[in-house]
Amino acid sequence: MEYLVIGAGPAGLQMGRFLHLAGREYVVLERSPEPASFFRGFPRHRVLSTDDNWLFGGAPFSRYSKRSFPGADDLVRYLEDFARPLNVRYDTPVTDVSEHGARHVIIATGQKPHLPSIPGIEHAETYADASTDPTEYAGKRVLIIGRGRSAFETADNISATARLTHTVGRSVQRIVKHGTEFVASIDGTGELRYDKVIACTGFRRDTALDDPAAHVVTGDSIKAIRHTVRALHRTLEAEHHGVPWPHRRLRNRPDALAAAVAARASEIPDGLADVVVPQGQHALLYDEMPTTRRHGFVVTSTQVRHYRHNELIAVEHRLHRKPLERFFSQQLAVPCIA
Repeated sequence: MEYLVIGAGPAGLQMGRFLHLAGREYVVLERSPEPASFFRGFPRHRVLSTDDNWLFGGAPFSRYSKRSFPGADDLVRYLEDFARPLNVRYDTPVTDVSEHGARHVIIATGQKPHLPSIPGIEHAETYADASTDPTEYAGKRVLIIGRGRSAFETADNISATARLTHTVGRSVQRIVKHGTEFVASIDGTGELRYDKVIACTGFRRDTALDDPAAHVVTGDSIKAIRHTVRALHRTLEAEHHGVPWPHRRLRNRPDALAAAVAARASEIPDGLADVVVPQGQHALLYDEMPTTRRHGFVVTSTQVRHYRHNELIAVEHRLHRKPLERFFSQQLAVPCIA
């Protein structure tokens, strides 16, 4: 097998679609009987935080939901349809990436709930298993540990019935259970008593199958996932199949470069960069490459770094046309048009 993709969540399915369209030999292995196993359980209250849930090569997500905060089941249906034309084998757990003999392995096993190392945290319920029925918390004092989306989602669900709800971040120092009560030591507040404690402390990437020779794709949102996977696929195509990274030509002038960079900067996802390489009368713009590139002008959503022979020459943080034009004029050693 040329490509082995582990996991049929958004990242694994997106990589499968790219490999499928490129005509590569591949298989996606999924331990569950269906795709999108993560989103069948999370978020627990079945409402997504954004409507930006589409993948490259798929149907518009608006066909599945037109709500600003769609239901998680809408995303599950979307990913089920996305997976249908792909070579996915379900009910196929992987314990050792080397046993399949693939030349290239892509690990896309997603995330799993995370518990911090707080003494007594084992006494708390977790976001994954706490009841989603608000009446279960009627008249109770509830401590929610966490300051992310899962914590506020849980707090919003129970606030109308609970006697009180406290949402606390990293200041929880210890949890002690006394009978049916919980005593939480909170930095700067002291000891407080609760009837229930729920740990909503987010998710961490599943590292169980990590291998030095494998590629890992992950992301905190569908948007981040689809762009990260596309960058990895372009890298694999260039390195192993001689397919040039997509690019476009610009005039190698400060005004043209400034206009292109200013228009693109806000669109560049975190962890990726546009790379502008001057070549005589023209410059080549390679969009959304890994930030490990150290050649030419490396543009992220927050800055432009100029490298020459892998050495950092200059940095510009003002990503507006006039400052950028002056920056490119200085770096290219040509007069500024403005």
